[in-house]
Amino acid sequence: MPARRTIRTLEQAELDRLLVWLDSDRERAGERYEQIRWRLITIFAARNCTVPEELADETIDRVARRVADIEANYVGDKALYFFGVANNVHHEYLKKPAPPESAVAVDEAIDDSEQRHRCLEHCLDKLPIDSREMLVRYYSQEKQAKIELHKVMAGEMGITINTLRLRVLRLKEKLQPCIKRCVERSDLI
Repeated sequence: MPARRTIRTLEQAELDRLLVWLDSDRERAGERYEQIRWRLITIFAARNCTVPEELADETIDRVARRVADIEANYVGDKALYFFGVANNVHHEYLKKPAPPESAVAVDEAIDDSEQRHRCLEHCLDKLPIDSREMLVRYYSQEKQAKIELHKVMAGEMGITINTLRLRVLRLKEKLQPCIKRCVERSDLI
């Protein structure tokens, strides 16, 4: 069983040292801190982390604890040090198992998916038959088979692939409001 890491809060002295390391002017140091924190949050969010603010704060805490050791010899953009630590924090985040979903959440997701599927069928039935068949056929394949199917469909219809895509896009634009209304008023189906 892996050892549990003890959570230690950042001490005021460590935070003060971090700010001085970022800039001798307290105002500019605060601005730099906020810029780095915002950039860290953006990085973690772009990596699809579910708690980007917490990971950014963890990164800053780790850097603040190390400033006493590195401040004398560190050369270069200090933000880069934060980003290096952020990579380590991200790797640790990826190794942690995801919290289990509750059975209620899974059931709700299944119910929601089934409802959207019923609404899709309901709204497809409102389309003219040729439009409905084209749309269903258009999305019936995956990967390379899908590409080949689109070429065949465009050839059969005597149109370009881009024209086919536009027709499908217009049909989807007609379907989406119908599906949204149906899902919101789930008593329809």
